[in-house]
Amino acid sequence: MTTSNREDYLLAILKLTEDGTVAKTTELAQFMNVSPASVSEMLKILSKDGLVEYAKYRGVKLTEAGLTEARLTRKRHHVVERFLIDVLDMDHEAAHEEASRIEHSISDEAAVNMCNMLGNPPDCDCQCCVSPCKSVSATGVSITMNLTDMRSGDKGKVSHLKSEDTAQVKKLLTMGFVPGREVVMDSCEGEDSPLVIIIGNQSVVLDRTMACAVFVDAGSL
Repeated sequence: MTTSNREDYLLAILKLTEDGTVAKTTELAQFMNVSPASVSEMLKILSKDGLVEYAKYRGVKLTEAGLTEARLTRKRHHVVERFLIDVLDMDHEAAHEEASRIEHSISDEAAVNMCNMLGNPPDCDCQCCVSPCKSVSATGVSITMNLTDMRSGDKGKVSHLKSEDTAQVKKLLTMGFVPGREVVMDSCEGEDSPLVIIIGNQSVVLDRTMACAVFVDAGSL
């Protein structure tokens, strides 16, 4: 049994049992477009691995371990799908099909980074990806703040981008504002004047509307 095959079954069972019922073998076979005999054999394996509770002729449901794995796979799918649509301009159907393949191989770390880059969109089923903003402490722990709140000389690393304007996110990415990139506030004179940011080895002039979409872990260098 491959990892992708196992995760496909867990996702199918999750989909069919979210209303609190159990999934019948025939129902699962129809959903997966495979034979009932194939489903029965797979359910025996998943049951042995502790991922499902399966009783012949009665149906199947996920265990806590199976539910956790299914939800993690679904989260990876949703964030990859959003990334393909919002950043790479793929249409929804093509993005869904591609995400269905990528979800089985992408690491959780990569999925979290994608989610952070997208600003943790509420419909990506990945709300846990971006940590809540931290408070400043006496020990010097970094604080996540908007780029516009930084002062001249402040340093940090890009945490994530957050904007409903897809074109704006794409432009910021091409300018180098990707999670983990080091930034230094060079100039922020006047409330209405643009910001001058040193990112990498270059200076970037950014108007405040664009800057509002960038969040930084200040003091993280």
